[in-house]
Amino acid sequence: MFNKISSKALTTIFVVLLVLAAIYIYFDSSREERSFKRNIVNIDTSKVTALSIYPKANNHKEIKIYRTGNNWNIQLTNNNSVPADNSKIKNLINQLFEIKANSVAAQDESKWSEFQVDTSGTRVKVFEGNENTLDIILGKFAYQQPRTMMTYVRVKGDKNVYETNGFLAFSFNQKPDYFRNSTLINDDMSHWNRLTFTYPDNSSFQLTKDTTNHWHINKIKIDSSKTANFLKTLSHLTGSDFVNNPDESLLNKAANTLTIESSALGAITLSAYINSTDYIIHSSQNPDAYFNGNKNNLKEKIFVGENYFSTKK
Repeated sequence: MFNKISSKALTTIFVVLLVLAAIYIYFDSSREERSFKRNIVNIDTSKVTALSIYPKANNHKEIKIYRTGNNWNIQLTNNNSVPADNSKIKNLINQLFEIKANSVAAQDESKWSEFQVDTSGTRVKVFEGNENTLDIILGKFAYQQPRTMMTYVRVKGDKNVYETNGFLAFSFNQKPDYFRNSTLINDDMSHWNRLTFTYPDNSSFQLTKDTTNHWHINKIKIDSSKTANFLKTLSHLTGSDFVNNPDESLLNKAANTLTIESSALGAITLSAYINSTDYIIHSSQNPDAYFNGNKNNLKEKIFVGENYFSTKK
C-alpha cells in the first residue's frame, strides 16, 4: 500500500515539476525574445524605391540612389543623375534584408563609439515610396574563427548594438563611383563577326572572323592565342575612373574608334577623345558615362595596332 501511494505521489510530483518547467521555459524564452530580436530589419525588397547612403569613405556625404522603373540611378552633387549598376544595387538591398542579429554586443550608448555605430559609422536609409522603412548604422567589423567576418550594427531608435554576419562595410562604405554602371562592353565574344579599328594615321584595320570561326586580318593568319585573350578581355570590359562633365569641344570628333559587329547586339562602338592631357573613352553600351583611358591601362586594352596580332616573335 505504501509503495503504491509513493508511486502515485512521485508521479504527481513529476507531472507538477514538468508543468512548472514548461511554464518557466515559456516565460523565460518570451522574456528573451522581448529583450533580443534576431530580425532587426523589416523591409520589402520588391517595394524599395530609394536608398540614402552616408559612407565614411565619402566623408558621410549623402549618396542618393533611386529607382526609375526597373533601373537604378545615382544623383550626383550637381543634381545630374547617372545610371547605377542595377545588379550591385539589388545586392545591397538583399544584404540589408538578410541582416540577422547573432547577439547583443552592447546595450549602453557609451559603447557606440567603440563599435563605430555612432556618427563615425556608415548610415543607410531605405525608402519604400515616401516611407523611411529602415535607418541603420553599419559600424566596425571583426574576424571570428574560422574565417568568419562580423559587422556591428545599430538601428536608429534602438540603443542596442548587434553583432551580425558579413563584411557590410565593403559594400556600403564606398564613394559614389563604386555604385555607378561601369560597363564599357558586356557581350559574348562568340557573337562577334568583325572588329574595325579606325585611327587617323592610315593605320586602320579590320579583324574579321571567317566561316570556320578563325580570325584574320586581310586574310592573313594572326596569333590565335593572343587574339582569343584580347577578345575575352574586351568582352567584359569595365572602367574604374569616371570623367564627369568632359569638355564638350573635345567630344566633337573621336580620334580613335573601335566598332564591334555583334550578331546579338548590333554595333558596339568605343570612341576615344584625345588632347594633350586627356584621353577619354566612351561606349555606346553605356552612353551616359565617360572614362579616363589613362587609368589601369584602359586605352591599351582597347586601341591596339595591327602588329599586336602578329604571329612573328
